[in-house]
Amino acid sequence: MTTDVAPRTAPTSGFRLSRRVRRAVLALHILCGVGWMGADVLLAILVVAGRTSGDGATVAAAYTAVRLVVPLAVPVLVGGMLVTGVLLGLGTKWGLVQWWWVFVKLLVGIVLTALVLVALVPGALSIPEGLTGTADQVRDAVGRAGEDLMFPPFVSFAALAFALVLSVYKPWSRTRWGRRR
Repeated sequence: MTTDVAPRTAPTSGFRLSRRVRRAVLALHILCGVGWMGADVLLAILVVAGRTSGDGATVAAAYTAVRLVVPLAVPVLVGGMLVTGVLLGLGTKWGLVQWWWVFVKLLVGIVLTALVLVALVPGALSIPEGLTGTADQVRDAVGRAGEDLMFPPFVSFAALAFALVLSVYKPWSRTRWGRRR
């Protein structure tokens, strides 16, 4: 009896995740990625509502939700996705820098993580507490943060969707480092 399964190559890092651990880490990686994309959708809805609603209570609620949710949930999802991605790269045949699609995903993850930590979370935390008043008064109190938070969810969602497509199709060939091995 023969199988058509390609032989597995040894990982480049010196350790290999067992099948059970690899599946658990992969599941966690996917959950963090889906959660992050969901957080992007939620953030987009909230910031658009904050920028466009004519009701002061709705605008205040939208920005208050951003201030409460983003600093707690997004860094956990971001960190989880980056750490599990690195573990999968190091502990599987794909490696971190052996294949272009993995390397590009790593770069996307690092850039998005940095943007979340240096721009998104500080922007959300800059939204004042206790927002009340008319829609325009609340937007004035929120200030520049309302504008600065408009683009991150769209950019992040698009970058994560791109990384997802890379994971499914695995385009391109080995990197220079991968060919040396």
